[in-house]
Amino acid sequence: MFGGFGGTEFLVIILIAIFLWGPDKLPKALANLRRFISKARNMASNAAADLSREIGTDIRPEDLNPKTFVRKHILTEEDQEMLTSPLKSTMRDLQDGTRPLKEGLTDATRDIESTRREVNRGSLTRKTHGTNGSAVNGSDAAAEPAAEPARDRAASFDDVT
Repeated sequence: MFGGFGGTEFLVIILIAIFLWGPDKLPKALANLRRFISKARNMASNAAADLSREIGTDIRPEDLNPKTFVRKHILTEEDQEMLTSPLKSTMRDLQDGTRPLKEGLTDATRDIESTRREVNRGSLTRKTHGTNGSAVNGSDAAAEPAAEPARDRAASFDDVT
């Protein structure tokens, strides 16, 4: 909401300020804070103007980041292209080289997912048949262990995907 502060943090800061200064002195403290921030901004803009005058180019505060400063004021576009072109070509080669691996992993994932579905369908079918077969075997306990390994295999397929 306010420079990285959320609503609750802002509310906590307000409450702390009210407890520290009280409702009587809080408006004066906020006015002093506003004046301080205004002076700090003026000092920063004056420093940027002085630096721009000394260097001879227009400098904004975000340009004072060393990477941005070097990129904007020292390197020409040709130098920048010379430095970034090998990285771009390497990135392209890396993407082209890994494309078959990515396609293979996608195919394997698809195969595993279809196998998992088949196992789930098979376990339901076996469980149903096992219950029907339990009348022949004489107990329901014989049907249950056959369904459990299928569920365990299906869970291990989920871990892979």
